[in-house]
Amino acid sequence: EAEIYSRTLGAVSELELAYGGLWTECQRCQGSLHQDVLCTSRDCPIFYRRKKVQKDLNEAVAQLERFNADDW
Repeated sequence: EAEIYSRTLGAVSELELAYGGLWTECQRCQGSLHQDVLCTSRDCPIFYRRKKVQKDLNEAVAQLERFNADDW
């Protein structure tokens, strides 16, 4: 169980880094690093990569939260 938790924690860290990098790239394309990304360009491959990483990150965080719920 500790090994699974450790792997999941590592995956969350990697996904957070990937999402942050893609988010920054979208902000640069949008022209501002100080505003939320409002991009919905269906032609942009970064848009799809960012959305996939966001989905994977949410799933990994949910898996980590299940570990924390078991502590009760």
